[in-house]
Amino acid sequence: MGYLREWYTGGLYLMKIPCREAFESGSRRATIPAAVLRGRLTSVTEPARGLDYGHHIADVVAKELEEGGAAVRRPGFPRTDPMNVEEAVAARYADQPELLQAVLKSVRDFVALAENKQRGTGLPCTIVLA
Repeated sequence: MGYLREWYTGGLYLMKIPCREAFESGSRRATIPAAVLRGRLTSVTEPARGLDYGHHIADVVAKELEEGGAAVRRPGFPRTDPMNVEEAVAARYADQPELLQAVLKSVRDFVALAENKQRGTGLPCTIVLA
């Protein structure tokens, strides 16, 4: 058993990239092969926030309301380009180089642990969001 902790303080949620199945699951858990976790470290799989984090829906609703005569305030939501885990870590901690390296090591160590556990049991790891 191992864990990876991410303090969410706004901005991208890094673990949504490698562990997205757990985030999308109603049970907040998913079985993810270690090779998939490893690949997501350096391969772009999807935007860090999914499809504009739902902002496209808000834009459609706001447009409809405006066309009906309503005054709608639209805050400027940041968009996130497609990126892999390592790029997301670098973007989030660009102004904190020591923390950037520590977080990268933590994520890489987590993936290595998943690989070792899978090698030992023959089964992919179950990711549980707490």
